[in-house]
Amino acid sequence: MIVRSIDAIIRMLDADYIENGDIDAEIMGVSIDSRKIVKGNLFIPIKGERFNGHQFIEQAIENGAVAALWNRDEPNPPEDIVVILVEDTLSALQKLAALYRSQLHLKIVGITGSNGKTSTKDILAAMLSSRYVTQKTLGNYNNEIGVPLTLLSLSEHCEAAVIEMGMENFHELDLLTKLVKPDVAIITNVGTAHLENLGSIENIAKAKLEIVHGLDPNGLFIYNGDQLVLTNAVKMEEVKGSIRIKTFGEQKKNDVYLKSLEQTADGLTFQINDDGHSYEMNMLGRHQAINALAAIMAAKELSLTSDDIQRGLQHIEKTGMRNELVQLGSCMLLNDSYKSNPQSAMAALDTLESIESPYKIAVLADMLDLGEETNMIHYNLGKALADYHLDEILTYGELGRYITQGANAAIKNAYIRHFVDKRELLEYLLPYVKKKCMILVKGSRGMHMDEIVDGLKESLKHEKN
Repeated sequence: MIVRSIDAIIRMLDADYIENGDIDAEIMGVSIDSRKIVKGNLFIPIKGERFNGHQFIEQAIENGAVAALWNRDEPNPPEDIVVILVEDTLSALQKLAALYRSQLHLKIVGITGSNGKTSTKDILAAMLSSRYVTQKTLGNYNNEIGVPLTLLSLSEHCEAAVIEMGMENFHELDLLTKLVKPDVAIITNVGTAHLENLGSIENIAKAKLEIVHGLDPNGLFIYNGDQLVLTNAVKMEEVKGSIRIKTFGEQKKNDVYLKSLEQTADGLTFQINDDGHSYEMNMLGRHQAINALAAIMAAKELSLTSDDIQRGLQHIEKTGMRNELVQLGSCMLLNDSYKSNPQSAMAALDTLESIESPYKIAVLADMLDLGEETNMIHYNLGKALADYHLDEILTYGELGRYITQGANAAIKNAYIRHFVDKRELLEYLLPYVKKKCMILVKGSRGMHMDEIVDGLKESLKHEKN
């Protein structure tokens, strides 16, 4: 984490200040949440449309803040700690993060994509940890606030970092990548997430491609070459100069492609075209093997050997609620409840299909932010379920009913039911914990389908007690 004197922070921001304390005192880390302040922190109160962090300054001081950024137009600055005056605390946070990143001597890989960016981050960080002191984005800190906080959390001893960058509109990745200044940039794929904001998948590809704006001039850009929309965007945006470009995917036209893949309930074994090495990893789903291809390319760019990579693959620390396979009594639960869109839903269903189980249940909730065609997208997902061997299809949410309609139109040999009450859905599923079966739980984060997962886990605890 950033460790600097208050005076150094003032000079980095070229800011005025109110000297209520010792400006030679040391800042040890930053926080935007007064509840999470620890002794020595710099408090950065963020002001939004519905909240104002300046209102919580007293709590920040009580918890140990030694200084605070403060919007000039905000009244009643504190009198107990040094106050650093700025025009806008969010912009100051971003400026401070960019300057701190420029002082660090490390390699950074920046990752974006509609699906798979968090898993790719986890996979790559595990690989790099086999050789380097490595840090990665924690949780989902991938926006205009989270990315600066991630940069400021990096240790000066860090040798490699993997930074996840999200976006919902144009110009957002442009800002983030210029803060991060990655040595390697990865686009995992382009899908229909945020279609409502950007209008077309071509626009989504164009927005994702902003990640190269901050890429080191001699850096490596890696993208999913299976996707024509991405290839066309790269050509249209004329990504060139000294930036090197490589592709990955399943098709043989790519620089790195998947040669073979085997999956069990314990994980994946796969081979790629360029090294003949057989890799094993404790993650599920063909899509995770594809994510691993991008990670392998980045790892090799940073001088890792195949053996280094394999060691890392044995120790992946997975971010929760993504393709998490949990044994609950006699039942296997595939928890993929963090997010959902058509592409990630199909990937989760592919994983469900590939694991042997005598009885399979797909629990599918609304996919959000899909634009004007959202009803038809849900309906088409329902129809696509006919391609899978499912015994039951259970849907939830206002949009989930369209999945049900599509499934009813295409499937005759599965039990299909729509739920409007989440508690009722949970009660229906509880008996299956005692049966040999496999349940997939999938839905957008806003649907809080993790509550179903937690409810099933809790039922087993109570039964044991």
